[in-house]
Amino acid sequence: MKTPELVVVGLDGAVDAYVAEKAEKGLLPNFARLLKRGCRLTDLRPPHPTVTPVCWGAFVTGATPELNGIVSDLLHLSCSLSRPQSGYHGDYLLGERFWESAAKAGKTALVDSLPLSGPLRDRSGKIWQVEGTSCMPGRMLLPDSSLEYEGVPQQIWLFDAEMMPISSMKEIRMLSPSPAERKEEKIVLQVKMDFPGCNRDGLLPFFWEAEFEEGQFTLFCEGKKIPLSPGVWAEDIRRTLPAKDGKKVPHVFRFLLLPVPEGFLLFASASCNIVSRVFPEEFAFLLEGLPPTPVEREYIFFNTPGTYRIAMESWRKHNSWHIELLRRALKKRVPDILVTYFGDVDVVNHLAWNVYSGAVPADGEKKKFVERAFLEIYEEADRLLGYFLDEVADDDTTILVLSDHGSIGVPEPKGVRSVLEQAGLLHFLDKEKRVADCGKSSAIDCGYGNIFVNLAGREPDGIVPQEEYTKTVNRIIAALQEFYRSPDGASALAFAVRREEAGFFGLGGSRCGDVVYGLSAGRFAGTVHADQIPTAKNIYGSMRCLGLLSGPGIAGNSILDTPVTLMDLAPTLCRRLSVPLPKGCNGRIVQELADTKKIR
Repeated sequence: MKTPELVVVGLDGAVDAYVAEKAEKGLLPNFARLLKRGCRLTDLRPPHPTVTPVCWGAFVTGATPELNGIVSDLLHLSCSLSRPQSGYHGDYLLGERFWESAAKAGKTALVDSLPLSGPLRDRSGKIWQVEGTSCMPGRMLLPDSSLEYEGVPQQIWLFDAEMMPISSMKEIRMLSPSPAERKEEKIVLQVKMDFPGCNRDGLLPFFWEAEFEEGQFTLFCEGKKIPLSPGVWAEDIRRTLPAKDGKKVPHVFRFLLLPVPEGFLLFASASCNIVSRVFPEEFAFLLEGLPPTPVEREYIFFNTPGTYRIAMESWRKHNSWHIELLRRALKKRVPDILVTYFGDVDVVNHLAWNVYSGAVPADGEKKKFVERAFLEIYEEADRLLGYFLDEVADDDTTILVLSDHGSIGVPEPKGVRSVLEQAGLLHFLDKEKRVADCGKSSAIDCGYGNIFVNLAGREPDGIVPQEEYTKTVNRIIAALQEFYRSPDGASALAFAVRREEAGFFGLGGSRCGDVVYGLSAGRFAGTVHADQIPTAKNIYGSMRCLGLLSGPGIAGNSILDTPVTLMDLAPTLCRRLSVPLPKGCNGRIVQELADTKKIR
């Protein structure tokens, strides 16, 4: 039976040290198997800025951001700084992906969901593509989006033990008397569901009607009664929703009544937010009978042990969906190259790494909850890896498991917008939503690591005269230097340079900001990864990537501790496959990993 020559498993944000520690303790058995049969890259470095699309763009092309064009999570390509394009979209990737160069040499590929892997450009039929334009649908809602997305986010309500609402993220209407006024043990209420943010269909807010009587909680929907039992998901509820233009839009919802110390959480979500797409069209049969990928906006509610259960279930479903899709695809055709992606590890990073690493104080109960959350999400990654080890690969298959970046604890989260605002360079139309006022701002950040001068004649709303350009650039750099200085005098700013000087970090060119900056592993940063430089490391974590490689010529239980970058992996894999390097590739071939001869 044929097996792939190469399997790549992308685990967004997976931390090398965490995997090594838990695998050694026997908690991640499939990672332990891979470590035993392969090589661990302990100094695998991402590009800068260390944000998801930049990192995956560098990996798939083997080229630095300056050459592949993905210089941040948001790109200033349009005529206005207020309308950036998504750096997650593959149409903006200038370099050739390594499986595209392999296809020219006759290799086949199946690529599943890796950011920047889609839409499909190769029309030879040798590449099958599933999604891949984004790992964060909310960032794709611009006119250039090729991914269908309907935003009915999860919403949640909290009731006390008497089933009365005591707090809510949404409006609740009581339709029956309060407990003090009523005699019967019956409560009828309405809970409002609306659509903040993503709402392409223009759906109108609506209410769910619910009733509690004699210990039973019941929902009402279009004439149907749906009983809810604590701790058990109700049957899927199909509901037709009104939109602003008068049309009716069908949606599927799920409900869970979850006991928590405060009482009960009533949790609602749309079960299918993303309409999965495949390329080319003849590949679409794989989705027949397979529900759309169950990506839910669970990260909004990952804040208590109760809501964590809901999030974890969603992640398990998402993982299972991808495994089932891959099984179907491999029954039809076993490709030479198989690439898949699991992005939820980094969701937990963003929500909990500060607590897990000790950067932010937390009580013992919260620490236990966070530790359990990390272990469970890595167990899901371990399950995905086990599928490949047991069902897909053999001893002649090269397996690469990698992350795009690591994670660092941030004691005092402060983003660059605070720098520009404090310096009087940035003003907001809506301060709460942090929407920049282009008519008043001299400098505007566009994605991580990049700040643009709002230059008259270049920007439609530009206010900085041409003769003030250099002075404004210097003001931005001085503001960064001042802001990111710790009380002890140490600076969290690794560098802040003009665009023309950014080549030493693989950046530069017209897509980069007028000022390019990077942070060290100091006290201040906007998030647990993105602004920080690739070599950032402190007691709260490291920005280095996870990298595990096994296959012919790779010694088991081995470690490569010399510096390797994500840009080096594509040319190294191409050498192992005996195919041409991608056009535009400027990464090096890592000779220690490129030789496929058996080591005796």
